[in-house]
Amino acid sequence: MGVVAEAAVGSVIRKLGDLLTGEYKLFKEAKDSIMFLKAELESMHGFLKKMSDIGEEPNEQTKCWVDEVRELSYDIEDNIYDFLLHFEHESNNIPQHGFRGFIDKCINLLRNFGSHFLLGHHHETIKEFQGLKRRVVEASERRTRYKLDDAILKPNTAIDLRLLALYAQTAGLVGIEGPREELIRLLMDKKSVSAGQMKVLSIVGFGGLGKTTLANQVYRQLENQFETRAFISVSQKPNIGKILRRILSQVGYVAREDTNMEIWYEDDLIRTLHEFLKNKRYFVVIDDIWDESTWNIIKCALPENMKGSGVITTTRIDTVARVCCSNQCEYVYRMNSLSNQESRRLFFKRVFGSEDDCPPFLEEVSVKILKRCGGLPLAIITVSSLLASQRNKLKDQWEHVLNSLGSSLEVHPTLEGMRQILSLSYKNLPHYLKTCMLYMGIYPEDFTIEKNDLVRQWVAQGFVSKAHGRDPEDVAEGYFNELVNRSIIQPVDTNPNDEVLSCRIHDMMLDLILHKCREENFVTAINELQDMVGLHDRVRQLTLNFDGVNVIDGTVLGAIRFSQVRALARFGTSAYTPDFLKFKHLRVLTLEFPSGNHEPVVFDLTGMCHLFQLRYLKVVAYGKIVLPEKIRGLQQLETLELETSIYYIEVPSDLIHLRRLSHLIVPRGTRLPVGYGNMTSIRTLGQFDLSWNSVNNIRDLGGLTNLRNLEIGYTNCNCSAHVCNISMDALSYALEKLCSPNSSSCCLLQRLRMWCMLPRVPKSTGELHNLHHLELQVIEVEGDVGILARLQSLVYLKLYIFGTPKGVITFGRGFPVLKCFSITCIKMSSLTFETGAMSKLQWLEINFNAHGWVHQGAPPVGIEQLQGLKEVVVSIGCCFAKESDRRAAESALGKTIDVHTGGPIGNIKCKNSFFWFEDFGWRDIKITEDFNFST
Repeated sequence: MGVVAEAAVGSVIRKLGDLLTGEYKLFKEAKDSIMFLKAELESMHGFLKKMSDIGEEPNEQTKCWVDEVRELSYDIEDNIYDFLLHFEHESNNIPQHGFRGFIDKCINLLRNFGSHFLLGHHHETIKEFQGLKRRVVEASERRTRYKLDDAILKPNTAIDLRLLALYAQTAGLVGIEGPREELIRLLMDKKSVSAGQMKVLSIVGFGGLGKTTLANQVYRQLENQFETRAFISVSQKPNIGKILRRILSQVGYVAREDTNMEIWYEDDLIRTLHEFLKNKRYFVVIDDIWDESTWNIIKCALPENMKGSGVITTTRIDTVARVCCSNQCEYVYRMNSLSNQESRRLFFKRVFGSEDDCPPFLEEVSVKILKRCGGLPLAIITVSSLLASQRNKLKDQWEHVLNSLGSSLEVHPTLEGMRQILSLSYKNLPHYLKTCMLYMGIYPEDFTIEKNDLVRQWVAQGFVSKAHGRDPEDVAEGYFNELVNRSIIQPVDTNPNDEVLSCRIHDMMLDLILHKCREENFVTAINELQDMVGLHDRVRQLTLNFDGVNVIDGTVLGAIRFSQVRALARFGTSAYTPDFLKFKHLRVLTLEFPSGNHEPVVFDLTGMCHLFQLRYLKVVAYGKIVLPEKIRGLQQLETLELETSIYYIEVPSDLIHLRRLSHLIVPRGTRLPVGYGNMTSIRTLGQFDLSWNSVNNIRDLGGLTNLRNLEIGYTNCNCSAHVCNISMDALSYALEKLCSPNSSSCCLLQRLRMWCMLPRVPKSTGELHNLHHLELQVIEVEGDVGILARLQSLVYLKLYIFGTPKGVITFGRGFPVLKCFSITCIKMSSLTFETGAMSKLQWLEINFNAHGWVHQGAPPVGIEQLQGLKEVVVSIGCCFAKESDRRAAESALGKTIDVHTGGPIGNIKCKNSFFWFEDFGWRDIKITEDFNFST
């Protein structure tokens, strides 16, 4: 409680602080008012931070005060921006660039307060600020009057729910046998380490997956095979002295009668425990570790005595697990959710005593309950225990429980324990991550969330702390990785470089997030009409998820004051979107319209011109997207992402005046306006379509000196060869300008995708020293490998050779940090890897067609030279190939992988498609039936 309020107050304090910087000469009255507001809010901010640090639920008086301060902070910030909007016409001569430009306008107007005091809206604005000042004073007095500072010093005590896992009966467990035996094998395998060396295993996973239960089962199974043993649970705020004393007690240490161990220092306890275990074969389980420092202290007391001792740790945090195992990843055991079958067995066994005794009328609601539990043993056990306690198995009661799971576990006190366990992960987060985590409640259940979308929205919302010398998006990406590391979010798509590209939130965690969001009036989620009941009168972040064309209209949402909404996200198949004219303070706008059951429609965005604060706009539509004719007013816009697969988009010509635009992502077939090359703020551009842009536009790519990510395509296959050559010449000019030693962009470009059939590898590519991801489609590559090999930062390379090699393509030394390499070629036998080639390569993908393999096919030469290889993925285009060709190709590549001394994993797939090459297409196949086209 109070996390969102603390963030809101902090944001306002920073803005007031900017107004007080020395370069501005304010009237004394204005300066005094700002200083007063800032001082009062700083005091409140300190109190809120202190309350958040304690992590306990505040009393009702404190909750009411926190709600008041949060809404007050929002109102102050809204009124600052209202002030600018009301008076904007009086300061047209002052240019605006970001928030500093906004302040310049405000200062100009503050200096003219006197001359305008009695004029209509000026008078109203001043009254608003005076009213806000009174509210701040009242809130401060109320805090003192009710002695709220004293209230937060009395934390509550809660039962440690891990005790349930420690004393769970083995007969009642499901899905535990396989993981238990795997851990026992790892722990007791004498071949994996030097004989007798102590071994540390770590179990890591999401809260409620059963880490403690699994560790306890292994402990019970092995306890008699060790001379001494201990099972210790840590906590989020561990008492190291108490932990060490408990280990000493459990392993059998007995202090002298005249010794009081309670007064021993930690180093005394460590020394005593180390000495006691020095000559013993011991087994210790350290359960629920939350940070590396706790483990680093405890391990000092555990001697590596060559007696075959074993240690198991459990944690929710991936980096902690790796540290416990000294970064030996093979000793990190990652917990998985229960399968559907295991979930059913556990659920029905606890409710009915047998999996087969569920009555038919409860089958459907059971399936829905289990889906919501998502294979989480904690959730399944908690819910099934609740249902088992009901004398009569009535469908209405079960549906009531199902609905309670969908409303943040608020109905049944029995479910409170489950929420407590999940809440531990939330409470352990630093302040800046709590707000970012809660914001994820804006996405619907089971939605795959793109990392880039989340990172850019966090930045747009102002959730990212300023770090000296660091780019805000880099900081936000660190936040995302930390949430993955802490098992708060679950990775979905990961590239071969182990970078998480998208994620999902477990249903139970999403319920917890939405519960917290309702407490703090942060995200308001409306999925159906009943969600409208009891809505807060001031909605700040709104997410709509409606299915069906006519499910809802504007009259149903009439109670919502859209003018105060800061983020709007709408999902689902319904075509409904609120009227943009009702919004005033919108910063983030996400509109996703899947195809659903309706025909393509027109999505009209022309009413958004007045959204002065809009920073992030993403539209995914099955239909035509219509932008305003003029978009220049959206001066705060940082991200513009438009996605439609069936219509091109007309981009307004005044887009070039959006000086803060960093990410411009448009569909293929989009023509960019003349002059876009002067938009030096752009970091991401995709997809730039060569076939739809003029030669001058192509050359202007070279002016985007801040580019980090660039995607280039060529969609018009009907252009004449002459037109294609002119476009390629213009592209070469642009790339040379971008890569010029005199250009700052040569140090910035990190990701480059060029799927436009280049004649050869551009020589200027070799100057991209910061490039770590490169995708190229070229006709010829012979002699150009050296250009790619000298890229010092290149980690991922995808190379599509469209032409037929005339000689050998040799990959020798170079590629110093390349980890992932994908190559598509019509003639695999032309590829040769020399000794020492790609020394860091771990993942290799090979793509080719099976057609004609028996007569002229052969695998690449020298794959065995790739010493660090861990996985080889082979995709064979088998469409229209003979069965003998397919079998021969599979066999040849399989043998090549098998003889590799490093034992890489082989993954060979035959696809009912083919890869298109210059000498392999329709004319060669001479078949006119439907097919899949692979690139």
